[in-house]
Amino acid sequence: MCAIGGWFSVPASLEDGEARLRDVNAILKHRGPDGDSILQLDHVGMAHRRLALIDLVSGDQPMWSADRRWVIVFNGEIFNYRELRALYEARGERFVTQSDTEVVIAAYRREGMAGLERLRGMFAFALWDTGTNRALLARDPLGIKPLFICERDAALFFASEAKGALALSRMRPELDIHALHLLLNFRYVPGEASLFRGVRQLAPGQCLEWRVDGTTSSRTLAPPVMDVDENLEVVLADSVRAHLIADVPVGCYLSGGIDSGLVAALAADTHAEVPTFTLAVGDDPAEAANAARTAKILGLPNTQAEIGNDEVQRLPRMLWHLETPKVNAIQLFRLAELARGQVKAALSGLGGDELFAGYNAHRILHAYTRLPVGASRATARMLGSLLHASVPYTENARALEMAQAAGDWPLVYALLRNVWDRPELRHWLYGPRMLDAAPEDAIGIVRERWPADHAPLPAMLHFEWRNKMINDLLWQEDRASMAAGLEVRVPYVDLAVRSAVDRLGPARLGKAALREVARQHLPDEVLERPKSGFQLDAPAFFDTHLRVLAKTWLAPERIRDYGIFNPNTAEVLLRLPVRRRYRWHFFMLYMMIQTHMWIDIFERGAENRLDALSDAA
Repeated sequence: MCAIGGWFSVPASLEDGEARLRDVNAILKHRGPDGDSILQLDHVGMAHRRLALIDLVSGDQPMWSADRRWVIVFNGEIFNYRELRALYEARGERFVTQSDTEVVIAAYRREGMAGLERLRGMFAFALWDTGTNRALLARDPLGIKPLFICERDAALFFASEAKGALALSRMRPELDIHALHLLLNFRYVPGEASLFRGVRQLAPGQCLEWRVDGTTSSRTLAPPVMDVDENLEVVLADSVRAHLIADVPVGCYLSGGIDSGLVAALAADTHAEVPTFTLAVGDDPAEAANAARTAKILGLPNTQAEIGNDEVQRLPRMLWHLETPKVNAIQLFRLAELARGQVKAALSGLGGDELFAGYNAHRILHAYTRLPVGASRATARMLGSLLHASVPYTENARALEMAQAAGDWPLVYALLRNVWDRPELRHWLYGPRMLDAAPEDAIGIVRERWPADHAPLPAMLHFEWRNKMINDLLWQEDRASMAAGLEVRVPYVDLAVRSAVDRLGPARLGKAALREVARQHLPDEVLERPKSGFQLDAPAFFDTHLRVLAKTWLAPERIRDYGIFNPNTAEVLLRLPVRRRYRWHFFMLYMMIQTHMWIDIFERGAENRLDALSDAA
């Protein structure tokens, strides 16, 4: 796990090229605290920060092929690199390191795209071929590792974080209003956009070829044809073993539930003393005690921590790392810091609920499929009265809208996930800068991306795997862990596991199949625990930790100055009682504060004054 940055340019050199490379390495230092290096060639600049996990001696980058034709900077891990190395050695390939990075060069050199489709892991890399003066940028098919690009002055700039690409290109950070509107609806930005105007992500599985005349072409890695075992337990155990590969100790995140408990149990089969780490937060007050009990059952050490009292002071720096406002990232930052005190890599249970429809939202959508299409007149009248209440979009109003929309599954899903976009709510929530931009319809984005050939619940799983998983869950997992210099690995988010689960069909839903596997490794007392979400109580958290911030960041004069939100609406929201039925409203207050922080940090140039911002908070 590392950070990469650099460029490919039509001019043979860029002004201040070395300074740009050193700047991006300084900005991304947190992602790779174990070393840094830069390289400049004609038309090429490469920078690398290293978190050393595999081949601690000879794995430094930028890395050259044995014949000095190819050079690469790479971020991620290839979990089947040993098997691929043996394959290519048998074909005559010569290796000079023990690194998985060198295997990526060999795969592309020997087989082109077909070689990259053999890679099992998480990756983003830039590769330069000195023989043809061509470059390749690539991102793993599941979108686990980030890669941002922007174009300026006949050059293509790339980096592991958007602020790195901006520093390399010398572009001034500017808020993308359209992306912000989608963020405020989805709580992530679907697709390849970022909050920075002119900076976008490489799509998952995208391979972008750049030529020295500045032209580009793009291909998408085909899903590999995998010989996957029929037994789900075998596939999961194999994935956990693969994700444990490292030349340093690896730990596990552990909650009181099944997903992380099963990962820890399977890890314990390979590494008897794998340490586990728990954050005492969740819907169940006994979450921490349950996790400690699971660790004891498995005979694994467990270290715990709580959410601190300094969260207000931490928000500006967290936002600088995240590059986008997030509601439930605080927990991940704390957990990563806890684990980094003992290990440099940790396995997470992320992806279990997303694969097996384990969330309440999945059950709710399934329940709505059994409702008659369209609401009754009485329901419609009740809905009309709620929609015209003094505070719109309450939990009850949303539930009634969903009932009325039954049969229109993209709309039902959008409402379920608090995608609220409509003209009257825009005018209620937004200020002139947002309204003047006339951003695109967020519900239209759902309709555009919704797999209409699927039944409602499988469609939801597919939509979220391609959107929420990548740009919300994996995004914040990457940023929170790398802020602490920790690599988090996600064995459920694996091509072989996904292939095995897809083959289950309806048997996957409700986690029945996963429970059957877990039953071989965990006792009934773990399996029968009620599910606990790893989320904050938004109204209570705002009231305890963030209300003091609102006096500064949501002051009427600041709101009018920034022009993003309606100051009258902010005043109404701040007077709401701390009740769960106003959960969305408190989420919006949280997002308002962070949006104003984002503008100060990035657009108004306070990036170098994070400590001062934190003290002010």
